[in-house]
Amino acid sequence: MSLPNIIFNISSNGLGLPQAEIQKIPGFVLTGVTVAGANKVTVGTSYQIFSLEEAVNLGITEGGTNDFAYKQIAAFYTEAKKGAELWFMLVASTVTMEDQADIANAYAAKLLSDAKGKIRVLGLLKKSGTTETITDGLDADVHLAVVKAQALAQQYADSYYPVRVLISGNKFSGVVADLKDYATTNFNKVAILLANTDGSKEASIGLALGRLANTPTQRKLSRVKDGAIEPFAAYFTNGEAVSTLDTAWDAIDNKNYNFMRSFANLSGFYFTGDKTLTAATDDFNSLARGLVMDEAVLIAYTTLVQELSDEIPITEAGTIHPAIIKSWQSSIENQIKSNMVDAGKLSGVKAFIDENQNVLQSNNINVALQLLPVGYSDFITVNIGFTTTLDQ
Repeated sequence: MSLPNIIFNISSNGLGLPQAEIQKIPGFVLTGVTVAGANKVTVGTSYQIFSLEEAVNLGITEGGTNDFAYKQIAAFYTEAKKGAELWFMLVASTVTMEDQADIANAYAAKLLSDAKGKIRVLGLLKKSGTTETITDGLDADVHLAVVKAQALAQQYADSYYPVRVLISGNKFSGVVADLKDYATTNFNKVAILLANTDGSKEASIGLALGRLANTPTQRKLSRVKDGAIEPFAAYFTNGEAVSTLDTAWDAIDNKNYNFMRSFANLSGFYFTGDKTLTAATDDFNSLARGLVMDEAVLIAYTTLVQELSDEIPITEAGTIHPAIIKSWQSSIENQIKSNMVDAGKLSGVKAFIDENQNVLQSNNINVALQLLPVGYSDFITVNIGFTTTLDQ
C-alpha cells in the first residue's frame, strides 16, 4: 500500500462549455487530370487545402491541363478568401456527375469519408463535352445525378455525417418550358445551379461554394446585404446572358432552379436563392434550412451520445427521476442556444422529456426537441400613396 495521501481528480467538463462550432465546410468533385511528378494532384484522390496557392502547388494551374479546375477553385477563394477549408477530388472527364454522386463509386463517397464527416455541402461538376444528350432542358446527366445525390446525402445523414449537394445544371437548352419541374419532386437535400460568370456550359459551383463557406449556416445565398456575387456579367449555362430571359426568371425560379439576377439601381449580379428540389411545403426547400437542421442534429447527437447506455434512476412511482430530465433538457438546450440561438442561426430552442416513459421495459427515452428558425424577408410589400394628412 502507498502512504496516506489526498488525490484530486480534476473534472474537465464542469463548466458546460459549448461544443466547437460546426462549420459549413465544402467539398468539391470536379473534372481534372493527373499531373506527373512528386506531390502533384492525382485523379480519384482526396485533398484538403486552405488556399489557391496550395492548389497551384498540386499542379492545378491557370492555362494548364487543369485550367477548368483552376477557374472553379480560384472562384471559390475569391469569395471565401485564403484560409477557407476546401476538400476536393479531381475525376476523369469520362466520369459523369451521376457517377460522382453514386455511393457505390469511390468519388463523392470517398471524399466524404476521407473528410471524416467535416463536409457539410458538396459540389458536383463535370466539364461538358460535345456528345451529351439534352433531356428536360439540361444535360441528362444532371437529372440522373440528382437521384444519386439525394440517396448519397440520405445515407450519410443516417450515419450522422449530414451533407447537402449542389449540382451544376450543365448545358441548359435555353427553353424554359423544357426544364423539369423540381417543385413537384422530393429531393430536399439537392440543389441545381443554372448560371455562371463566363458564358460556359457549366455552372459556377466554385463561386457558390465560396459564398456558402463565407456565410453562417442560416444565411441564404440570395442575401443582398452580402453584396453582389459577380460585378460584371452573369450567364445561363446555355451561354446567354441571364438578361435574355428576364421575363422568364419567375418561371425558372418556380421550377426550383437557382441562377443569378440583377436588381434595378444596384450594380452587379446576385444569386436568386438556394432552393432545393422539392415542394414549397417541405421544411427543407432551401439549403439554409437544411444546413441549420444538420447543425442542430449534430449538436444534439454529440450531447446525447455521452448518455448512451447510462443508468437511469427511477422514482418510486416508476417515472424517470426529475434530476435526469432536468440535466438532459438543460444540456441540449444550452448547447444549441450557445452555438445557434446566440449566433442568430435559430430564434429559439426547447427540449422536453416526458418523465412517464416506461424506460424500465423499453430501454428507450424519447426526447422532443423544438427548433424555432429564423424567418427570411424574401418578399417585401410596400403600400404607398399620396395623402392629405399623415397618421400620428
